[in-house]
Amino acid sequence: MNERINWMDWAKFLAVALTIPCHIPQTRGDQPVTYFMVFLLACLMFNSGYLKKERTNLKEEVKKYWYQLGIPYIAYNILFYPYWLAKFYMEHGGMPSFSEAIRPVYGTLLLQANNSFACELNPVTWFIAALFIMHLLLDLRKVLPMPLLCLLAMGLYVLSKYNGFTTHYVAVGIFKSLPFYYMGFLCRKYHVFETCNFKKDTGWFLMTFIMSIILFDYHAKETSFPLHMLSYFPTVLFGLLAFVYFCKMLNGIRSNIIVNYSNGTMVFIGLHWMITGLIRYGILKPLFHVPTDYIYSPLEAYLLGMVVTLLLYPIILFFQAKVSWMLGKRTKPSIEA
Repeated sequence: MNERINWMDWAKFLAVALTIPCHIPQTRGDQPVTYFMVFLLACLMFNSGYLKKERTNLKEEVKKYWYQLGIPYIAYNILFYPYWLAKFYMEHGGMPSFSEAIRPVYGTLLLQANNSFACELNPVTWFIAALFIMHLLLDLRKVLPMPLLCLLAMGLYVLSKYNGFTTHYVAVGIFKSLPFYYMGFLCRKYHVFETCNFKKDTGWFLMTFIMSIILFDYHAKETSFPLHMLSYFPTVLFGLLAFVYFCKMLNGIRSNIIVNYSNGTMVFIGLHWMITGLIRYGILKPLFHVPTDYIYSPLEAYLLGMVVTLLLYPIILFFQAKVSWMLGKRTKPSIEA
């Protein structure tokens, strides 16, 4: 068994935990996006690429991906459907017609598509589907050269931003993050970030963090589309590097809780949208009369994100013990309380 990479456990946990408040409606101030929103997807994809192993038998790997990603994708959307029905009832004062009720089913089958006959169900699960596809692309890299695919993806992302030719979550997600997924794979393959040194990692973190802040400020305020997009990938890259070096700084801190959260990243992806909604519709609205269209302050959004993270922990422990396939595991992992 491969030895756990402690800083990667931190990276997996922090990437999904910080994603939660980014999905909560919050005031943006003068900038249309938040700092974390720019590069957290790249961090999630980098982590997945870093942990991706070399494959030899494509047929067997497709079977593994089905167990690790395909089944959880379907399961988390099934779990989400009753919430979707309840939300529809609260917003429309009645249950949906059959044609309305079937739209999210089609949307799920089309990987969270939105069109005339389909709508998204559990939007965040597009990430699981995109990861399935990127695993396959990497396994086929002898036929489809990954460097060329990454350049193509970057170009298509710029075009999609300019023309809006696609709004499909999976397609846009792959366009903007495939280079960072492949970067993670190459870093693991060539032993980059393999050793941790607190002083060196701190120095690199400070340099990359400062650079990422400078680039983010420029990217967020730049009104010229060519310059705005030209600064996008460097901004993401330095944000990702700052994130990696910060996690490496935490390598000396070992926690069973972080390991469990790391094992349960699939639970974050599959359930955090629903739990956030349950808090909004089931607690904040009836008990504190908070309107459902309320826009949170950044502080409120991050506090709510912390609450959701805490609520997910017992679910992760339960899934580890009883239904490990919900975590993308084919065998039951050991549980450390």
